[in-house]
Amino acid sequence: MDKKHLELHLWDFSNNVPILKDNCFKKYDRESSLKIIKNIYGEILMAHCDGETEPVPVFEHRTFPEKTGDGTNFNLVFYRKKLGYRTPHGLPIVFQIKVCGSDYHMYCTEEGDKKVVKFKEGVAPTDVGDSMKNIIFYQQCFDSTYFKFESAWACGWFLCTEERNSLHTFALKKAIEGKDETIAVCLNNVP
Repeated sequence: MDKKHLELHLWDFSNNVPILKDNCFKKYDRESSLKIIKNIYGEILMAHCDGETEPVPVFEHRTFPEKTGDGTNFNLVFYRKKLGYRTPHGLPIVFQIKVCGSDYHMYCTEEGDKKVVKFKEGVAPTDVGDSMKNIIFYQQCFDSTYFKFESAWACGWFLCTEERNSLHTFALKKAIEGKDETIAVCLNNVP
């Protein structure tokens, strides 16, 4: 896509006055990167699917993550909010994965009074407007080794490791002041 087309898409010419549409995210030109996601316990994030329901994100102990196959390697798709600028919140990304031969992307939603993380079938879209910003996460530094990912849809809520039924799952939580290690995520490149 050429620069002129990109600029026209990001600007709204209401009343013949150009206004930057701040709520629009545009897929970044650079290549996405395949990553293996680990939590602070050294567990690898897997997405399991029975072929009939959405994949479920669960952390598992694995020795050789690159040999676990389908549902291990997450594709981080990069976005930008304004042409040539980074957002003050961090690098906007979408988590995408291939499971059972289909592409899925992660999104945030509410179930009752709880905010949760789920997967939706389909590739990461080129444009993300206000109504779809629940798929955008801001990648930020946690420390020199780990990252944290804040939801663009629910500011102040971060991806985290949550214990549920003796398993560690990928979930959302409101960050507590200071360093909450449950929101720390390590990204390893896929060899």
